[in-house]
Amino acid sequence: MKFISKLFITISLTFGMPFSMIFAKEVILGGENIGIELDFEGVLVTGTYDIEIDNKNINPEDYDIKKGDYILKINGIKVNDSKDLITYFQKLDETSKVTLDIKRNNQMIKRELVVYKNDDTFKTGLMIKDHILGIGTVSFYDPSDNTYGALGHEISDSSTKEVVPIEGGVIYESHVTGIKSSKNGTPGEKIASIKKDEVLGDVLINSIYGIYGNYNDDIDGLTIETAKYEDIKLGKAYIYTVLKDDVKEKYEIEITNLEKQNIDEIKGISFKITDPRLLNKTNGIVQGMSGSPIVQNNLLIGAVTHVKVNDVQSGYGIYIENMLNAKDNN
Repeated sequence: MKFISKLFITISLTFGMPFSMIFAKEVILGGENIGIELDFEGVLVTGTYDIEIDNKNINPEDYDIKKGDYILKINGIKVNDSKDLITYFQKLDETSKVTLDIKRNNQMIKRELVVYKNDDTFKTGLMIKDHILGIGTVSFYDPSDNTYGALGHEISDSSTKEVVPIEGGVIYESHVTGIKSSKNGTPGEKIASIKKDEVLGDVLINSIYGIYGNYNDDIDGLTIETAKYEDIKLGKAYIYTVLKDDVKEKYEIEITNLEKQNIDEIKGISFKITDPRLLNKTNGIVQGMSGSPIVQNNLLIGAVTHVKVNDVQSGYGIYIENMLNAKDNN
């Protein structure tokens, strides 16, 4: 997707199981573009700015309120979203101090915030958001329990660069409307519309190995067996992704290196794009391809996760074993 929280960020978390503990299974091949909306507890502070009160500049950081904090309550009242904060501030009669309950690094703290009020306007010095919205690619569907896996890595907030601790989320139908081509040093991106009236499922897990949830729509597509690490070879393979509207196509790649990893690794597969059709359209890997399934010898072996920024025609993928472990053991 054009992910407001960039899709090619790498953050390490310890999670997973040895390869020998997962066995090949049949799934439905993904490759579809989806819109993704994630919700989290309270509101997230994405930045701060100075406000002037009595000819003096004041910043929330002066009161130890920082980017990356989650505001959960104001003067003891629960904050569900940004509307709750705005409603509370609008009811203030004058410039006031309020007490915020904040979650920081999984610890609860209390901090005071000065809210400047003048007639019907107020200023807080806070920049906030209450959800994340973007696009990505489905890697597989599991018809045994009507679930899906997508992205192949976690979603992090673009302003804080930290993993989003989600309370839930939704995936939507999405159509690609354009492509911004990649250049070495500057990865491109898919440009897509998100159809919020077409809900496809929910998001229950945001892990290092991708997002997972229940898929509510009909699952229709190619049934494919998943590969074990030993099945994967160097050489020709294919990725499946959408570059226009909702049309999924396969494109040839070459697997150049394989790193056997047990846990905490989403760059096990190294590859380069060899398909001239894909290179003509994108000049390489673009943001929004994350999750695009990788198929070799009629086996689903993994999914695209990262672009090599200085060589945008090359990238990395995660083994499907790691993705299945994350879905089944989280």
